[in-house]
Amino acid sequence: MIVGLDHLLIAVEDLPKAMELYRRLGFQVLVGGEHPTVGTHNALVSFSDGCYLELIGVKKPELAQQFPFGQQVLEALAKPNRLAGYALESDDVTGDVQAVRDRGLTIAKAPPGGRVRPDGQQVSWRTAHPENPRLPFLIQDLTPRQLRVPPTSEGLGGATRIGWVEVGASDFQPTITSFMQLLGERPVEGKFSLQRGAIHLSQSFSGDGVQMVALLTQDVASLARDWETRGVPFYDEVIRGIGRVLVPRDTGGARLSVCQIR
Repeated sequence: MIVGLDHLLIAVEDLPKAMELYRRLGFQVLVGGEHPTVGTHNALVSFSDGCYLELIGVKKPELAQQFPFGQQVLEALAKPNRLAGYALESDDVTGDVQAVRDRGLTIAKAPPGGRVRPDGQQVSWRTAHPENPRLPFLIQDLTPRQLRVPPTSEGLGGATRIGWVEVGASDFQPTITSFMQLLGERPVEGKFSLQRGAIHLSQSFSGDGVQMVALLTQDVASLARDWETRGVPFYDEVIRGIGRVLVPRDTGGARLSVCQIR
């Protein structure tokens, strides 16, 4: 079964600098490790519900270029929008792949993937990727999930959870159909609700893919005061009928909004 949003990928040019950027916002940022076969390395910004942002940099471009995942990161680095993709957690990739195929969508399982954490611990998983690269991929842990996604209770991440991702589509109706085949449900006004988070689809004339990540927190006013005290630049916005929404100005090219839980 598809559980919900697992993580969002943010392509970064300099991983240590990106880590400091998100620490300045108040998040706990953990070194993830290296993907030796793909030539990338990462760090994790975890939320209270287990979803996380993956800050991913390229160590060996010539190696990354040989893999679709590496190509995806490199392509995002060449664009103003650094949101490079996202994954949905599955508790049964094999069963989900069959169900998705039965609904008429082409999807393929990939060989097991993995990385080595700084402490030497091997982390491994299995993924499945729709033929349409604009759709999210599925991921299932082969090692205990807490090894890949250490729980967080510190900083802003401990006080927030994923709200939704805003996904733009230039070919809106065909994209809606593809998501219905992937998720096995119909949207309500473009929204697919998941056990963890949601996906909002909207017509886009400026590009396809993830346009924004929305987080939910209990006390936006306190967060605003904290950012003001620490000199973190942000602006206020109203989206989807939500009152005060904080949008940090410096996120390394990933549009990120923090909304009040209603």
